Amino acid sequence: MKFNFLFQSKNKNQQVKSVSKELERIQQLPQDVSGSTTIFGNPFRFHHAASFAVTYKELFQDELYKFNPAISENGVILDCGANMGLSVLYFSLHYPNHQIIAFEPDETIFEILQENVRNFNLSNVTLHRKAVWTEEAELTFHSDGGMGGTIDHIYQDTNESITKVNAVPLADWLTDKVDFLKIDIEGAEYEVLESCQKLLGNASHIFFEYHNDINKPQTLHILLEMIETAGFRYHLKESSTRRRPFVDDSLICERFDMAITVFCYK
Repeated sequence: MKFNFLFQSKNKNQQVKSVSKELERIQQLPQDVSGSTTIFGNPFRFHHAASFAVTYKELFQDELYKFNPAISENGVILDCGANMGLSVLYFSLHYPNHQIIAFEPDETIFEILQENVRNFNLSNVTLHRKAVWTEEAELTFHSDGGMGGTIDHIYQDTNESITKVNAVPLADWLTDKVDFLKIDIEGAEYEVLESCQKLLGNASHIFFEYHNDINKPQTLHILLEMIETAGFRYHLKESSTRRRPFVDDSLICERFDMAITVFCYK
């Protein structure tokens, strides 16, 4: 699998300039505008310019999801909350012998995800237009049109879309060994992880983003205890937080006052 990535230029300085220029172009767009980019060589479509820029930096510059394969060169990666497909592309290109199983419930975003997978001919990727949940069910899904989508909250400050989505139990996908489990599901992480806590040990690496809902009891400490019980150590990294927690009352997304990324490893 070969691609003419901008960052694979013979001239490293030119490559950095090319990527920086393209990122700058995207960052100057209205944050919620859709479009496409050739930053990877092949066209990559995005539905939300700001989301693309932030996620690109996290994944392809900071390599937030980089891990050392623990099972074999033919392991499984579960991507829960694949959005437009930047995470899927990262996993597929960096772990080409792994099977990547990705879930994205938002119908509009899923179509973009499908197109991007086709454009890059990612033969090791399987897509499911479903949400991961505690059980098999049909759920009401609220999308903010960007990086966020949730099953239990109505967005007040966005032109949200509301649809019905099919959900599958995450536990059904953890009965066998998994090399990497990624969960970014906008506030549903507690219920989902709790529902399959006895199977978490089947994963070698777990990444999840904890969203602190001001209207609910805090559950991060419970999740960390689950992770420890399953045999993991963890590392915490802030994703979005208040600068002055004692006095600030700003929210990062209407009901969340912080988002913490949790890296779990053995």
